[in-house]
Amino acid sequence: MKQYFLDTNILLDFLGNRLPFGKYALEILDKSRVREWQLWTSDNSILTSYYIISKEIGESESRAKITRLLNFLEIQPTRKAHIEQALLSDFKDLEDGVQHFCASSIAGLEGIITRNKKDFKSSQVAVFEPWEVV
Repeated sequence: MKQYFLDTNILLDFLGNRLPFGKYALEILDKSRVREWQLWTSDNSILTSYYIISKEIGESESRAKITRLLNFLEIQPTRKAHIEQALLSDFKDLEDGVQHFCASSIAGLEGIITRNKKDFKSSQVAVFEPWEVV
């Protein structure tokens, strides 16, 4: 089974059905639903997604959507070492660096799926845009 790590923007595309990207996020999560892929994200991505989406659709609906989303994801904890590695890395954006090092700690990972591929130039893990994998 293929394993992919989802960046926060993919979660937001799904939760907010953001056009035109929501359709790709739905296809990706459907791969988990039918057990073709195992999908991962960080605890930080879940919390950030909740914060952003709750501003758009409210707290109650956001909680319900996050609850359903968790059925399709494994959560990789963000560790102190991931933050330290990101601080010392070539990643311009600290959050992207933390995401990368969190993802790279998952054994057998195929890659990271993000819409900000250019922000992951320093990645030692393969990086894909959603339309490259579905």
